Amino acid sequence: MSTLLWPAQHPPVPPKTKTALLSCAATSPHRRGAGAVSQQPVIVNQPPQAEGTGNLWLRRIFQTLLSPRSPGRSSAGWKRCRRPGSSDPSPTMMENKVFLSFAFYGTVLIVKMYVVAIITGQVRLRKKAFANPEDALRNGGLQYYRQDPDVERCRRAHRNDMENIFPFLFLGAIYSLLEPSPAVARLHFFVFCAGRMVHTVAYLLRLKAPTRSVAYGVAQLPCFSMALQILLAAAPYW
Repeated sequence: MSTLLWPAQHPPVPPKTKTALLSCAATSPHRRGAGAVSQQPVIVNQPPQAEGTGNLWLRRIFQTLLSPRSPGRSSAGWKRCRRPGSSDPSPTMMENKVFLSFAFYGTVLIVKMYVVAIITGQVRLRKKAFANPEDALRNGGLQYYRQDPDVERCRRAHRNDMENIFPFLFLGAIYSLLEPSPAVARLHFFVFCAGRMVHTVAYLLRLKAPTRSVAYGVAQLPCFSMALQILLAAAPYW
């Protein structure tokens, strides 16, 4: 970068291009005498000032960080705006195959819980066994404000789902962030989901023992496996 050195008796002028400065010096109104100092600017090479260059660099960084990403900008163009040498951003959850698999099986289990809740309501209406007196008065009288074995069985199945599916949702979400093998993770999610399905069917249809207990135990295996892997990964930070 070129810096202009002017005579000491004249105040400094704003930096201009080389052509504009030469033109300005040629048309200077000062008289040129025999002993007059030449008004021709002297151009010397000096390193760029750190302050101005740093401010420009910071300004560009802030503009890149604060400006919203346009919909039409490609990922390659966005990467070019990043500082050289920086690592690529980590993929989002929706680009994580393990998390997508977990989201599928978790949603299936939540839908199953809704189905059990609907079945419980239908059994209440069919058996006329209501948990609230106002519901009993609306459907025949206070004599129907009572408990029924079939309704209680549906309620126990629903409560057992909540006691097991909610912990699975927490463990599965954290386990998906550990970057496990997609095939192994999918096996964990499938075994738990299948076990809970068989457990609910055995509970509602009163299948012969120990069908329900075996389904319950099988579904617990992937949960224990995920919990152990999470603890091993997080142990150095306790």
